[in-house]
Amino acid sequence: MSDFKERVQKRVEEILPELIGLSNTVWEHPEYNFNEFHACRSMSELLKKFGFQVTTGVGGVETSVRAVYDTGKEGPNIGIFGEFDAVPGMGHSCGHNLMCAMAVGAGEAVHSVMDEIGGKVTVFGTPAEEGGGGKIIMLNNGAFQGLDIAMILHSASDTVVNDISYSRTDVIVDYYGKTSHAATWPEEGISALNPVLDLFQIVNSMRLELADKGKILGVISKGGEEPIYIPDHCQAKFTIRSFSMKYKLELLERFKNICEHVAAITNTRLEFSYDGLSYEDIRNNQSLENALEKNFTDLGEIVRPREKALGIGCTDMGNVTHEIPGLQSYVLVVPETRGHTKEFEDACYSEAGHKTIAVGSKAMAMTAVDVLTNPELLEAVRRDFKEMKEKYE
Repeated sequence: MSDFKERVQKRVEEILPELIGLSNTVWEHPEYNFNEFHACRSMSELLKKFGFQVTTGVGGVETSVRAVYDTGKEGPNIGIFGEFDAVPGMGHSCGHNLMCAMAVGAGEAVHSVMDEIGGKVTVFGTPAEEGGGGKIIMLNNGAFQGLDIAMILHSASDTVVNDISYSRTDVIVDYYGKTSHAATWPEEGISALNPVLDLFQIVNSMRLELADKGKILGVISKGGEEPIYIPDHCQAKFTIRSFSMKYKLELLERFKNICEHVAAITNTRLEFSYDGLSYEDIRNNQSLENALEKNFTDLGEIVRPREKALGIGCTDMGNVTHEIPGLQSYVLVVPETRGHTKEFEDACYSEAGHKTIAVGSKAMAMTAVDVLTNPELLEAVRRDFKEMKEKYE
């Protein structure tokens, strides 16, 4: 193991009490999409103390954080990402408080050796992962320009380097008809409920064909007010998902066409709208994964394969990995405990969570050292990214 790697581990141990303090105060003050003011302030203050140039409100998001240390010497710009928003109604049951602390810990550990190596390290606090798409907004507004890599570690029930997530677009479908008294003058009405029911019938008939390639999941959010009146406005909400962004886009276009045809058949008017930002599938960089896995192993972690039991959802880090060589990987908090549960929330405020901060900070810092000191690795990362773009796009 290189001297630089031993030194970044030592630095993490030196600052661990402060990292734990950051994690704990974020856990104690759960804040939700775009309202993470306490977390933003707490993260910023610690990074300033460590000598970073800190800016908040970057990329069009008020509660975002960007902290930079630039040696002024030639070298790559290492992006280390953290999250700090809570799960609405469930506190920090996704462990974002730990992720925030790990990002600061890794960033400061790299900072402690960078003057001898060269390059730049940029630490980000990214709000509103739980549905608000904070990273997507920041990405679209250029907040991540100039990064050579982007890394984030997620709190989990296992240590895993590879990842899978859905490409997801949520939509709202509104149908408009004409109301009338359903028992007395039904012929004068045009039911807005009929197209919604027809739409669900068609979607259900597609399940065998779609199999595991994609999912169209929906609920009726407005089905009318009183059964005696033919409803003139009904609404359904759908989420359209696939592990492939390309297939999701094909499925989305097909679904929109179905909605339009159903409106024509039922003589209703359709309004089709998008609900929030689209989260895209994660595309981890293989060379970065390999480097991180070795560093986890050197730290004594058992790296396991990515399995469904870890949970498969959506992340706005997926959008980042489409544009910058990067990864989202996982680090153990407690085994066999699902995220978004009370048990996992409690674990993220425990000694187990404190150990996770140390391990995750060290692993990311060591991987950053690999990229900063090994031009061949950086070239492999760039080559993997180029091949990914050619494969998918």
